[in-house]
Amino acid sequence: MQFTILSHAGLWVQHAGVSLVTDPWLWGSCYWRSWWNFPEAPPELINELQPDYIYITHLHWDHFHGPSLRHFHRETPILVPLVHTRRMVKDLQSLGFKNIIEIPHGGKIKLGEHLFLHSFQFGITVDSAVVITNGEITLLNANDCKLFGLPLQHIQKQFPQIDFVLRSFSSASAIPYCIEDYQQRFGEFRSAAQYMQEFTEFSLTVGAKYAIPFASNHCFLHRETQEFNATAVSPEALATYFNQISQERGLKTQCVLMPPGSSWSEAGGFQLREFDYQKADEYITYLQHKYHNTLEKQYSKEAQVKPDYSAFERYFRELLNALPPKLPRISKMTVLFHIHQQEHYYWLLDFRSRRITVLTEPITATLTIQVPALVINDCCRKRMFSTWGPSKRLWIRLAPEASWVDVRVFLSLLDAWENEYLPIWNHLRPRYVGIWLRRWREFVEAGRLAWRLRRGKLPVEALYRSPSAPTATSKLVNE
Repeated sequence: MQFTILSHAGLWVQHAGVSLVTDPWLWGSCYWRSWWNFPEAPPELINELQPDYIYITHLHWDHFHGPSLRHFHRETPILVPLVHTRRMVKDLQSLGFKNIIEIPHGGKIKLGEHLFLHSFQFGITVDSAVVITNGEITLLNANDCKLFGLPLQHIQKQFPQIDFVLRSFSSASAIPYCIEDYQQRFGEFRSAAQYMQEFTEFSLTVGAKYAIPFASNHCFLHRETQEFNATAVSPEALATYFNQISQERGLKTQCVLMPPGSSWSEAGGFQLREFDYQKADEYITYLQHKYHNTLEKQYSKEAQVKPDYSAFERYFRELLNALPPKLPRISKMTVLFHIHQQEHYYWLLDFRSRRITVLTEPITATLTIQVPALVINDCCRKRMFSTWGPSKRLWIRLAPEASWVDVRVFLSLLDAWENEYLPIWNHLRPRYVGIWLRRWREFVEAGRLAWRLRRGKLPVEALYRSPSAPTATSKLVNE
C-alpha cells in the first residue's frame, strides 16, 4: 500500500493497481474565497490524477468541492456514506456522476484485491470516518469526524491494529471566533491548546503507529477572514506536544507532519515534502499576491449583489413550519440578520411568534448576525447554511443574557433542517429507522455524556481511553 497527502483533506491511496481519492479539494478556494489550501499541492501531483474510486466523507465544501470534482471522469464510482438525506447523491448527479454508491454505517466495499474501505458515521452534521485496509496496513482517516466513546470503540474492536490515523487539529467553526468580544467572554473556549490535546488523546486512544495532522491544512485569504489565520493551530507545535506526551507515557505512537505532496509506502517508508511552518506568514503573503486578481474580482462581485429576501423568507418559512412546538432555548430566540451592502438590511427571525419580519432599523435580538448579501443568498438558495459557520463569513453579537450556546443551538438547528431531521415524523421512514438502528451507540454515548456534564465541565481526556491518560491537563496545555 501507498498513500499520498494531496491537499487540505485530500488523500490518495494506491494498492495493487487500484487507487482511491478521498475528499478532493485540490485547487482554488472554497467558502466564498475564504479558505485556501495551505500549503498548495505540487501541480504535477494532481493535474493527471484519475483514481478508480472517490470517497466523500460529508457535504462541507472543503470535502465536497465541486470545481475539483469536475476534474474527474464522470464514470468514476463515487462512494458516500448512507445518511438520512440524499443531498450528496443528488448534487453528485447534478455534476454528471452516474455511479454513486451509498455505504451504510459500519458497511464496507471491496475496492480491489485484499483492499477494503469501511465507512463509519457520527454526529448531527453526518460526518463520516473511513478505514482503508489491505489486511496488512490499516489506515483510519477520521478527518473532521470527532468520534469518541462507544462509536470509537466500535472501530477499535474491528481494527485492533491501526497503523496510521489522520485527523483534523484546528478550528473549522464560527464558535467562538466570530462572536463579538469572544476573547474577553469566551477566551478559554476552544483554545489552540485544547485542539492539540484533543488530537493527541484521540490518536493515542486509537493506538496507531503514526498520527498524521490532517484536514486542517488551510489558510484564510479573503479580507473579511484574514484575521482568523492567527487562530490556527501550528502543526509544528502540535507535533512537539504530541511526541512529548507519547514519550512521557512510554508509548511508541509518533506524530509525523506530512505537508501536501508527502507520501508513505510499504517499500520506501516516508517521503516527506519540505515545508517550513515557521514561515507561515510569508507563505500566506505569497498566496495573497498570487491570487490578488481573483480576490479583487470576488470583492467586486460581492459589492454588486443585492440580498434576496424571497429566498430568505422561503427557506425560514419552511423551517418554522417544520419545527415541533416548545423547543428548549429555540422557542424563546430571536435572530436579527444584518445584511451589509452599500445599504443596510435587517431581517428578523422570531421563533417565539414564528414570524419573519423586515425592519428598517436594528433592534436587540438574542443573536444579531452580520453577513454579506452574496453569502446569505447562497445559503438560502442552495440550502447550505452548514457551510456558513466554517466559512467564518459572519459576525455575531450576543444579547446581554445570551451565550455561545445560543449560537451553537441555532446553527445546529440549521444543520438538522438541512440534513432532513425535520419534520420529526421523517424518522418513521424505513431509511431513517435503518440508519438509527445501526448508529445506536451514539444514543448511548449521548446519554452518558449528558449525565456526566451534569456534574460540571468534562475534561478532554475523559472522552477517551488513551493509555496512561492523566487526570489533569498537561503543563503545556495549561500554559
